[in-house]
Amino acid sequence: MDPKVKRALVVSVIEGILAVLINQFFGGAYLTGYFLWMGASSFFIGIFGSIPYFANVLQMLSLVYLHKLKSRKQLIVPLMWTARTSILLFALFPLMKRWGLLFSYLLYLYIQIAGAISSPLWQSWMADLVPAGTLGNYFGFRNLVLGLVQIPAMLVAGFILDSLGENIKGFAALFLIAGSVGLLNGYFLKIQYEPPYAQREASLGFLQTLKILMRNKNYRNFLIGFTFWEFALGISGPYINVMLLREVKFSYSEISLMNAVNMFIGSLFQPFWGRAGDKYGFQYFLKVCVWAQTFAILLWALTPKSLLYVLLLQIYIGVFVTAGTSQLIFYNLMQVSPPDLKTEAFSLYNGFVNFALFLGSILSGAIVSCFEWLNVKVWYLNVTSVRLVLFISFVLRIFAATMITKLEFGRPKQVTVVQLIRETFVTNVIPWIRGFTANLKIFRKRY
Repeated sequence: MDPKVKRALVVSVIEGILAVLINQFFGGAYLTGYFLWMGASSFFIGIFGSIPYFANVLQMLSLVYLHKLKSRKQLIVPLMWTARTSILLFALFPLMKRWGLLFSYLLYLYIQIAGAISSPLWQSWMADLVPAGTLGNYFGFRNLVLGLVQIPAMLVAGFILDSLGENIKGFAALFLIAGSVGLLNGYFLKIQYEPPYAQREASLGFLQTLKILMRNKNYRNFLIGFTFWEFALGISGPYINVMLLREVKFSYSEISLMNAVNMFIGSLFQPFWGRAGDKYGFQYFLKVCVWAQTFAILLWALTPKSLLYVLLLQIYIGVFVTAGTSQLIFYNLMQVSPPDLKTEAFSLYNGFVNFALFLGSILSGAIVSCFEWLNVKVWYLNVTSVRLVLFISFVLRIFAATMITKLEFGRPKQVTVVQLIRETFVTNVIPWIRGFTANLKIFRKRY
């Protein structure tokens, strides 16, 4: 292997670790709590949840300038460096009184747009960088390391916020850490090697690119199925965190603990889904995980005031969603995308599904606002407008999962239950610590 590629793969792991730290100190329940503390209404929480999806729709605009780039780094580095470092400003916005909430929304929009524009370029960069035949193994290892870093970072962030309080000191501490790490993250992006990027003479244009990609049956099926799926996911919006903070009354430390369990289990099973997909084909496993994620939202909607219940639910989500659906969508997308239009295929897919997520999130905000009066006692459960959107999301996910199950977009080989259980224990559960140590040694030797 080329020494430059070896070094780049190592740098990519380090850059990913730093990105994970940023996301843990600036995101999730902490950012939801920040906007609630700043005075955002239920509808504006829905707007907050829709911003990342709206930003990602703009990925389709990348088709206009892709042919003009001499390298992907020339755009990714300045965008991500400024976006992640600007998180430092969130520590100051509470001092601006009523304008602080507006400025925080606008800067959050910029951060999301920068990430959205960079995403398909980064995906294309990694697709060219990672050697063929090692995709599942490399990303399985990388995601495992990143997941293990997330766990202590998540716990530390929750402890800091609970210790300092839900106030300017608590939130400022988190955002100062995230912004400082963002500065370092930009440096590692800058020094990472990028394989040669073929510059096109002229852009194909959006409509022409869409026409060519839609002729590819596997890509077309994948795009249609997961556009509807992501709309169903968007309906739940950011309201799981709202429910945990305002209705179930969990502390930030408790939410951090729950998320840490999720990430630990997700990290444990990252190599399993990658290796099993390399061996049997990714399509079948993705469909299994889609159905598992469908019922996960129903379990969220039924959440009682029980830490044990949510911890068990996070284990389930860690196996099938965090480790499963998230990375299996990426693997399948890389396989169904035409080799000569990979970046365009990523941009188009991300644009379509995020527009669906944006519509779903906006709709969820409208539903929660319209039904804020709802509070019906059903057995142990208070059915509120927040839980209502989770139930609606479940119904839509049933339809979407049924559609995806009927589609073909790759190697459809199925695996028996016996094979699946055997694969879980052989490649994952029993030899996990030994396997992680062995993989670490191999990674050091190769890269």
